[in-house]
Amino acid sequence: MAHMLRGTLLTGILGALLLVGGNGFAEGDAKCTIATKGDSPVVKACQEGGLKAAKKVMKDMVKAAKTNGTKFECDDCHKDADRKYELTIDGKEKFQKLIAATMVPKK
Repeated sequence: MAHMLRGTLLTGILGALLLVGGNGFAEGDAKCTIATKGDSPVVKACQEGGLKAAKKVMKDMVKAAKTNGTKFECDDCHKDADRKYELTIDGKEKFQKLIAATMVPKK
C-alpha cells in the first residue's frame, strides 16, 4: 500500500514540475501580439526577447512610474493580464501615460 502511494505521489510531483516548467518555457518563446509596431521599449523588448522580455520591461516601467509618483496596475491597460494581455478600450492611451510617467525626472 505504501509503495503504491509513494508511486502516485512521485508521479504527481513530476507532473506538476513539468506543467510549471513547461509554462515558463512557453512564455519565454511566445511572440508578442500587441506591441509589434513603434519604437517603445516594450516593442524593442518584444523583438529581442519575446513576451517574457516585454513583460519584464512593462514591470520595470510600472515601477519607474510609481517611483515618479504615478501608480499603474497591469489591469489598468490589460483585460486578462495573466494570459492573453488583451488591451482594454483605453489601454493604448494609458500606455502613453505610462511612458510619460517613466520619463518624469526624479525630484
